[in-house]
Amino acid sequence: MSYKKLTIEIVKPAGYLIPPEIKKLAIVSRNLKYESDTLQNYHARNSHLVKDKIQFNPDSLARKTCLDSLARNLMKQNRFDSILTYPVNYFPLIRVKKIGPNKADWYKIITQQTNADGLIILDMFSCFYSNLDNTTANVVTSNIWSFYDAKKQKITDRFVQIDTLYWDGTDESGLKKIRIPAKKEAITLAAGIIGENYSKHIQPSWTMVYRDIMVCKNPDLNLAEKLARKNNWEDASAIWQKYADGKNKRNQIVALYNLALASEMNGDVDQAIKLTDRAAKVSTGFFWSLENEAVRKYSAVLYQRKTELKKLNTQYELP
Repeated sequence: MSYKKLTIEIVKPAGYLIPPEIKKLAIVSRNLKYESDTLQNYHARNSHLVKDKIQFNPDSLARKTCLDSLARNLMKQNRFDSILTYPVNYFPLIRVKKIGPNKADWYKIITQQTNADGLIILDMFSCFYSNLDNTTANVVTSNIWSFYDAKKQKITDRFVQIDTLYWDGTDESGLKKIRIPAKKEAITLAAGIIGENYSKHIQPSWTMVYRDIMVCKNPDLNLAEKLARKNNWEDASAIWQKYADGKNKRNQIVALYNLALASEMNGDVDQAIKLTDRAAKVSTGFFWSLENEAVRKYSAVLYQRKTELKKLNTQYELP
């Protein structure tokens, strides 16, 4: 028995949903920097710290790209009446030992200047580029965000991201060769993704996820797997259903597991959970321990998805 990856797109709920009465946004960079963060004009090459030959301001480039990406993704939703983005260097660079909220008047002045209902504040953005023999590269990013509700006159959400974007010379499929980006291009790409990721934190969004289809040597079940990969879940399910109550345990486990997957694809997560419960019972015992583990892992994914859907329902019910 083996598994094949299936890529699907699902809607994920917002981590923090901006209140529906907020219609006008202003996006601001506070331009804070930790005192210890002093390597803006350096990068790592072959595990050695190297000074950049071509001098540029990576922080300004990264913050501008990040905020432009955020604004662009927010405007796609037609959720807000207006989105105003401040120039990234509107506030001077300030080095600090720790990063916390600003004085209350700072937020009030900006909301008065912009007539904004809410402020998205990029408190800090930091990044560092590494390259190994032009065969691999990465950008490590860390950033801190705050959301200020003008009506409540307080910070209502704080979000910290630490992420790494990698390049290994191939595309997402792993087949086509691509060029390893130099520092400036890599930072631009990474910053754009960070802005997009934050937009997903504050509004429901489509996200690519992976699921496994369980396969075995049975010709019928192999045909069902091929039909499912062509998005023909109805005909695939008809085949799996024939084996769901059969006497052959291997075929029964494959059928029940994949019927659960089909139920999720059809939007019936509760039915999918019931089917994984059946598959877990059938796969009980030492001989089927690997299959049982796979079933239980998928069941955990389904319970998490059920929680996400409940949260999504409340977010979409908002006026």
